[in-house]
Amino acid sequence: EVAEKLPEQVELPMPEMIPWRIVGELYSSYILVEQGEDAFLIDKHAAHERLLYNKLKQEGVTEVQALLSPVSVTLSREEHRAVLDNLELLKNNGFEVEEFGTVSVLVRAVPACLVNNDVMFLMCDIAANLVKFGKAETDILDDLYHNIACRSAVKGGNQQSDTELEEFARKILSDNSIMYCPHGRPVAFELKRGELEKQFGRTK
Repeated sequence: EVAEKLPEQVELPMPEMIPWRIVGELYSSYILVEQGEDAFLIDKHAAHERLLYNKLKQEGVTEVQALLSPVSVTLSREEHRAVLDNLELLKNNGFEVEEFGTVSVLVRAVPACLVNNDVMFLMCDIAANLVKFGKAETDILDDLYHNIACRSAVKGGNQQSDTELEEFARKILSDNSIMYCPHGRPVAFELKRGELEKQFGRTK
């Protein structure tokens, strides 16, 4: 008996991405992009935060910066114990921390992207969350990556070059999975041309 011949598999081409252009920037915080019949407002901070978070989830912290002067941080007893219990996890993610007295720690290095942050406030925040998540390492890492991404992302009101704005727009518009920042805020707002024209009474 001759087996039925299966139809030849044909690989269909993926539809090309609709060309887009950056119209401008609003309040040094939002990128206005036109793409076909749609327009998008992209939140620079939320977009950058999401991109950094995704990168950390894939690669972890890759660059560490030693502090010129170690920073002493005083914690509660519970926070102090939580930090000491997680020294190896912190070290693997760019934080060089050691015990310094009964309720203090000494921070000697941080991820390079955080070197300009307030180290004392940062460590207090991390310590509080270590207590909150207990020994759930997955939750601890996820929160740590949220924290690093948020503090490293460009802030609203800051100026970026045209190249940086284009990079944000390209990555956001080419990846439908990047819809929200790690805190759940939308990264971009879509405005249909028909909706805009309706606001101006131009539709029939």
